[in-house]
Amino acid sequence: MREFTAASKLVFSTAIVLTLCGSAETLAEERPAWRDDPLGSRFALGAGLFAPRLDTQVRRDSSTGIVGTVIDFESTLGMDDNDRLPLVLGYYRVAKKHRIGFQYFRLDRNGDSVNDAPIRFGDVLVPANFPISSFFNVDVYSLNYAYSIIYDGQKELAFNIGLQLQDVETGIAGNLGPGFLVEEADVVAPLPTFGGSFDYAFNEKWIFTSMVGVFAVEIDLGADSDLAGEILQFNTGLIWKAFDNVGFALHYNYFNVDVDVNDSDWVGFLKYEYRGPVLAVAVYF
Repeated sequence: MREFTAASKLVFSTAIVLTLCGSAETLAEERPAWRDDPLGSRFALGAGLFAPRLDTQVRRDSSTGIVGTVIDFESTLGMDDNDRLPLVLGYYRVAKKHRIGFQYFRLDRNGDSVNDAPIRFGDVLVPANFPISSFFNVDVYSLNYAYSIIYDGQKELAFNIGLQLQDVETGIAGNLGPGFLVEEADVVAPLPTFGGSFDYAFNEKWIFTSMVGVFAVEIDLGADSDLAGEILQFNTGLIWKAFDNVGFALHYNYFNVDVDVNDSDWVGFLKYEYRGPVLAVAVYF
């Protein structure tokens, strides 16, 4: 699984680098007329702050097939249901009607609690009234391709194909006196989405953007490992191009995943949702 994680990250990193760089031949071409449209920037690269509200539920069965407890990480394990984290995003418009976008952020969360009922997580059974430390971390790599069905410089309606690579690591730990309990699990979930996007330029300074993606997924990861479930992704917002090559964006992001996991390291299910505003600054070329 670790090898798959490293390989997946390498693929995403390589794709982003190639996307942003393009080819020397393309960059050397005569500037096309659409480049002067409000929506016609070739490159955009931004950084911002994402402030999501979080809802996380996990079940991990034991290696012998005993069904685990459905754990709500916020209400049961004391994790904060709000977070603040940096985010990077951008796109490269390959041609007038072809655009590739990307986004990356990391959720890094910890909690401490005393459970009021027994909890089974994997091969560990935590007794009631037991102090528990927990963590739930997710690296989110997002890559999508958009083909414009309509593009006239002021408005753009596009069909999108996307892939969210979510690298999830979670675990619980506690001191039982005579022994220390610890149980960890991780899974890499490549989650595809299909959907559409609509952008509208009110003028050269103000642009409305929106995107939605959905998918019912069943993925065979090989070696008796698979994922099955549903995904919903949505974002919308405004961009203010305050200067020729610099703009500010305020977006609202929503993502919900509900998947059954059957993996050598994790059998059970994973359900989580993050939603909230993104404030970003971007440069355009």
